[in-house]
Amino acid sequence: MSMKSAWRAARPRVSRRERGRVASQAVRVCAAAVLWATSVALVAGCGSPSATPTATAGRPSANRVPTSGPPSLAAVTAEASPTPTSPTSSTDVSSDLAVRFPKTQQGAEDFVRFVMAQVSKAYATADPTLIRPLVDVTTCPDCSRWISATVEMKQNSRHYEGVFVTMQSVHSLTVQGDAAGVITQVVAPAGKTVDSQGRTVHARSAEGPFRTDFFLQFREHWFVTNTEIVR
Repeated sequence: MSMKSAWRAARPRVSRRERGRVASQAVRVCAAAVLWATSVALVAGCGSPSATPTATAGRPSANRVPTSGPPSLAAVTAEASPTPTSPTSSTDVSSDLAVRFPKTQQGAEDFVRFVMAQVSKAYATADPTLIRPLVDVTTCPDCSRWISATVEMKQNSRHYEGVFVTMQSVHSLTVQGDAAGVITQVVAPAGKTVDSQGRTVHARSAEGPFRTDFFLQFREHWFVTNTEIVR
């Protein structure tokens, strides 16, 4: 007997029915293996943050905050929600001034009182920003001098001591469109400019009373466009 014949004779005989049952089991085992492999792949794709691939050099991941673990709720919210922007300070100032001092005779009068109070405060604190939003320096020489004087005071660490100006009377003419004229009578009390050590740099004698006319224009709010002293 040849070797091949001997091997065939040693094999157990399997019926056709048994062979069919074995083949069916093999198919089911193969399908289960495929399903298991697919599940593993899905789990790997949704794995923990430590398994998340990082950006390669030269190709940074977009809109990602590098973290050692999953981002916190606060970080996610910060990325998803744009940061609200607040209005600019100039917009706030304009809106406030327009409400406080409307385009009326009374509004014009109150605005002039406010301007001169701010001028006095600017001299006392060497702060030109208190005047700038209220005047048009391109058409008002006195306004320009108020600002340049307070700028110089700030640069030299000086300030004014005393009341810069006192308004004795304020009267607005009828508002014409966006323009108004305000007639005032003012007094400039005695005072002095001092340095950071309190030493007098310049003394001012009292002046007045004298008439000062203010010319206003209403843009986004009232502006002083010029002044004129009538002696």
